[in-house]
Amino acid sequence: MLVTLMRHYKVNYHWEQSYTPTGFSRALMEYDKADVVDQKEDVGDSYQQILISALPRTLQTLRFLEINAPFISTELLNEVPIAPFTNRERAYGLIRLNVRARMQWMMGSGVQPETQRQTVARAQELIHTYLDREMNYLIIAHGFFLRVLSQELLKTGFKGEPIVHLKNGERKTYTKTTSLK
Repeated sequence: MLVTLMRHYKVNYHWEQSYTPTGFSRALMEYDKADVVDQKEDVGDSYQQILISALPRTLQTLRFLEINAPFISTELLNEVPIAPFTNRERAYGLIRLNVRARMQWMMGSGVQPETQRQTVARAQELIHTYLDREMNYLIIAHGFFLRVLSQELLKTGFKGEPIVHLKNGERKTYTKTTSLK
């Protein structure tokens, strides 16, 4: 079994250097609706099943790849959602907004829409629901979620390198010699 994880192509969106919490929430919604930058790339056609998130940028990435294989869109592959770390309406730097939100995610704070434990459970559900047959899979998803998914693949016996950071369009491949079920 071969599983290739791919981060979606670059999103055509300009982030400001700072936001108020309300502005950050609005920017996150705009980003989720923004198109990806057209990028033609040959990734081969050895994939028998493709899984993408329910966010539009993964479907757009798949269309640019021009792969002739069946695909399934699932919310299990959606990016780990974030929200402003505070509701105090003053401007914060973009890096601070992202880092503090991810710290709250790791600590299980109720401020974030999803906790680390919930994200790990989502990755495990994806593995056991979809990666149950001996075939070659291409999974197109989002940077932070792919990091968690790669760790869970390694825990279930897949071989490969853990993801620390994937650039847009970058891929990592994992192999396993026996089926999960």
